Amino acid sequence: MTSGFANNNHLAQWSGLALSLALFSSSCFAASFQSRQIKLDHPANGHLLKLKDNPLLMVSGHNTEHRWLSQVDLTSSQASQIAIPTTAQFFDQAFLAGQAGGQLVSLTTEGVAHYQHADKRWRKLLSSSSLYRVVDTKRLRHLEFSHDLNNDQLSDFLLPDFNGYQLWMQQADGSFRHFELTIDSQMQAFDEDPTYIARKPWLVDLNLDGRTDIAFAKDDSLQLFLQQADGSFLQQPTTLELGVGLTPDNQAQLRSGDGRSFKGLVITRLQRLMDINGDNIVDLVVQQQQYIDAMEQNYSYHIHYGEQSSDGVRFQSKPNQTISTSGVQFKVNFVDLDNDNRVDFYTPAAQIGVRSIIRALVAGTANVELLFYKQQADGSFGTKPVYKQDVTVEISLGNGQVNMPLATVLKNASGIASLVVGDGQDTLRSFAPVPAKLFSQKSTKQSQAMPKRGMDALVTDLDGDGKEDLVLPFTSQEASAELTNQLQLLIQQ
Repeated sequence: MTSGFANNNHLAQWSGLALSLALFSSSCFAASFQSRQIKLDHPANGHLLKLKDNPLLMVSGHNTEHRWLSQVDLTSSQASQIAIPTTAQFFDQAFLAGQAGGQLVSLTTEGVAHYQHADKRWRKLLSSSSLYRVVDTKRLRHLEFSHDLNNDQLSDFLLPDFNGYQLWMQQADGSFRHFELTIDSQMQAFDEDPTYIARKPWLVDLNLDGRTDIAFAKDDSLQLFLQQADGSFLQQPTTLELGVGLTPDNQAQLRSGDGRSFKGLVITRLQRLMDINGDNIVDLVVQQQQYIDAMEQNYSYHIHYGEQSSDGVRFQSKPNQTISTSGVQFKVNFVDLDNDNRVDFYTPAAQIGVRSIIRALVAGTANVELLFYKQQADGSFGTKPVYKQDVTVEISLGNGQVNMPLATVLKNASGIASLVVGDGQDTLRSFAPVPAKLFSQKSTKQSQAMPKRGMDALVTDLDGDGKEDLVLPFTSQEASAELTNQLQLLIQQ
């Protein structure tokens, strides 16, 4: 005979389970979409950028002779071209004094210019040198050079140069304070044509004073430019020795003819500086690239959780957690997929070997596997992915392109993600969120034209309802002529 106490326990357990399922049920449906078509006067084969707090979407494109930039008015669904300055190198968005919402800005050979939409003309914001002193007349691409470093809701500009970064801090009246941060760029000379590479800036609080600092990785250290109480930055950096085994810069450059074998080679680089475990202290992610030979590689990600010390953040020499994967990876994502305030990890991975190469040559396709790792309550990511999804990549030997289909995640208004994948030329598959495994094994299908290069799709909130939407770019080389030179906006319902 079962006691009333036991019955109550079972009732409580079932009630708790029912409550958990009810709380999750509002987010367990796969994403569905309403589609809108935007015709363009050029291919959408450049970059896409949605201006914040403004109903405008920017799209760039190019061919062998021309480059274009268009703005799409999301209210009227109309596109119009913007005249590109001959000195323009890149574009971004910025919040400027006296202007409402995100504004289109361009990094030119002379400095930074602002596009005034009402007057359809550009005005110079500031004059500055940069690493980019010769214009690429065939491309206009997006570059993230606009940041708010002092949380005053105004954008500051961080421009790479040969021997440092030019930092322009915007003031309340629209003027700029200038600081030069001394940090050398990197140069590679594979042949007689040298390539200059700017070091990546990491914008994090490293001395735990509540202000954003600027850090650059150099060998096995961070070069720190600490923001001062008055918002200024010193010209010379301080050095934070990491001791986590990052490969020295010179050795990390992979060049044939250096006399070393790829067999057994290990290259270790800084992959990310961000808060991974949700404790409001920046963490450090190290990517270890392990070569089996020149063609085959495996990757692992070593996470060093930041710890508070008397003079700021410190990292242990040994990782707190490790994520081990296999195959060549080309995009690494750390994002909270299930709104539990813990960052999860996913990446596309491809096994490259003799069979894969033969298949690519014969069939023109290759397999890529999306690997998803969920962060557990103790900060670990498990020994293997909790979810996998196969996608087929098209390899075109005729035009020398590798076209990966759409494969991304979209969050709903609750901050929980669905997985969306392009299947062939006319089907969109959506995988609903589920507990523990992140996504369902089964998908819902929606008829939807898919672009050749689904990998270039933009994930953004187009209509300000808190749900992430999709912008699909179609180029001049689509399978159907009816699909060329356009955008298709998928508004999440």
